Amino acid sequence: MIVGVWVALLMALGCGRSPAGEKARAAEVYFEQSLARAEFGDVGAMHDVGVLYEMGEGVEAEVERAIWWYERAAGERNPESAINLGNLYHFGELVERDGAAAARWYRRAAELGSAQGMLNLGVAYASGDGVEQDFAEAMRWYKQAAAKDDMFAMHNIGWMCAEGEGVEVDEEEATAWMRRSARLDYTPAQEWLVERGLDW
Repeated sequence: MIVGVWVALLMALGCGRSPAGEKARAAEVYFEQSLARAEFGDVGAMHDVGVLYEMGEGVEAEVERAIWWYERAAGERNPESAINLGNLYHFGELVERDGAAAARWYRRAAELGSAQGMLNLGVAYASGDGVEQDFAEAMRWYKQAAAKDDMFAMHNIGWMCAEGEGVEVDEEEATAWMRRSARLDYTPAQEWLVERGLDW
């Protein structure tokens, strides 16, 4: 049965095509299928269509359409779409950079339980990018991300404790957080510990 499915797929893609042509056609088919599911209300497919429009895979790249689908998926509680929207506005490569919009979308992702959203919102508060700088809020979001085993958030908490950024300097606390991050194989945390002659 599985063999039959693959044969049918190969026939649909066309025999004798170049690998590049087959790959392009497969991408087009995937886009068409994803679009059909998205239009039917499949939230995961809405996100996928947004990605395909952003990347120009199987369809001509069109950031406005990508944003439309991301916003629709994020409105249906898809945190990955909210992250992608935040990244679009944060980096400003395909749209005009907008720190406030990025922070809003990162908050949406964070509120939907995304560790990445929590981390990125924490960074926004620590740097004052798109929101008023607030180290206490940065720490609060970092700790929520760290509770989800985010090694980057653990490192950032350790760094804040080591540098006294918004908190009293606390080397012991900093070391504890850096060790947690290092044990998840985050190289900067490992290097921070090695520089101080500490293990993890």
